[in-house]
Amino acid sequence: MKKVVRKDKSDSKRLEVKIPADSLEIGMHVIRVDRPWTDVPVLLQGLTLKTPEDLQLIRKHCLYAFIEVEKEFWLDPARQHLKKEEISYPGLREQEEINKVLPEARFTFEQTKFHVKDVLESIHCSRKIDMKASRKAVQHCVKNIIRNANALLWLTQIKEQDAYTSEHCLRVGILAIAFGRFLGLNESDLELLGLCGMLHDVGKVKVPDDILNKPSQLSNSEFEIMKQHATLGKTILESQEHAHKLIIDTAHYHHERIDGKGYPEQISAKYLHKFVRIISIVDAYDAITSARCYKGSAPAFEALKILFNERDIHFDSELTEAFIRMIGIYPPGTLVEMTNGEVGLVVSANANLRLKPKVELVMTPDHKFRAPYIINLEENITDAQGKVYAIKKGLSNGTYGVNVKDYILK
Repeated sequence: MKKVVRKDKSDSKRLEVKIPADSLEIGMHVIRVDRPWTDVPVLLQGLTLKTPEDLQLIRKHCLYAFIEVEKEFWLDPARQHLKKEEISYPGLREQEEINKVLPEARFTFEQTKFHVKDVLESIHCSRKIDMKASRKAVQHCVKNIIRNANALLWLTQIKEQDAYTSEHCLRVGILAIAFGRFLGLNESDLELLGLCGMLHDVGKVKVPDDILNKPSQLSNSEFEIMKQHATLGKTILESQEHAHKLIIDTAHYHHERIDGKGYPEQISAKYLHKFVRIISIVDAYDAITSARCYKGSAPAFEALKILFNERDIHFDSELTEAFIRMIGIYPPGTLVEMTNGEVGLVVSANANLRLKPKVELVMTPDHKFRAPYIINLEENITDAQGKVYAIKKGLSNGTYGVNVKDYILK
């Protein structure tokens, strides 16, 4: 991917970047393309990509596009002193290499999950949190993500509804670390950000179970009780030894909104630390893509559309767009339906062709399980009818009886 600095030097915080049209994603702002705008059926000379139709329009007429990005969120490998393959995401490595590191990642995931459950149990029993153990658990997650982000991120696709709060805290911590790495944070900041994510919802332990797990919409009075988890989290963490102020603030403020209509203080999130705003985004993404007793899960693409539509209303706009770029349209571990009806699991993304990842096909067109095999959509492989394989849409885990867990842990 070629970086081109803007000719307009008056704005030193922004860059003009040339990327393949297939790498465009929702949220990007296209300032020019590889042909005159008059050759592209758009009303204005410039376009913010808001819908899948916008993406298809540019991809249909152009090979390359030039987008404008904030310097803060553009990872220049030379500036970051990192190799390109060490910071690109999703699709950091081939599946074969993921399989090599998956056992260690699985061990880290399970150990951290056990620790989070222990933390919540300690709070429930009014015992002190072992913050030293929490830092050690997060350090292992950071090292795994630096080594290979896909391995741990694959494991975040495993979701047990009965253990939502503990697993949600774990997933938010892991996703936050991955996002922080995408933004170029150093290792110590990644550890702090991971702790912010892992402990952001500790206040929910003090919320009555009949409200926390109610299988229908909360009443106004019940929702007021639910909202107290933010203040309860602050109180719990303030009583712990060596709890960093940012961890306390994240538990307290992660439901504040940019428009000032959040809770518990109704202050604009733009005045809060970047870590708090990051956790707000990651928290919402994981909640939307997770099944609860009162709702089903949504595919990643639907969750990203919701986040995008809530920019500058609920969430920080620049961080939201950066998060969408990190996750990508079809993250590894996503269940997808092909245009011919077959069902598959995204193995890894192709960096230059985000709509054409590697997919492990697991179901026939009539939705019967088949012996899995992997195809690379970039190679334009055809099915039994001679039609090129392509993804029709993302699916929620569990659709047609396919559980991602069965393929990740096989």
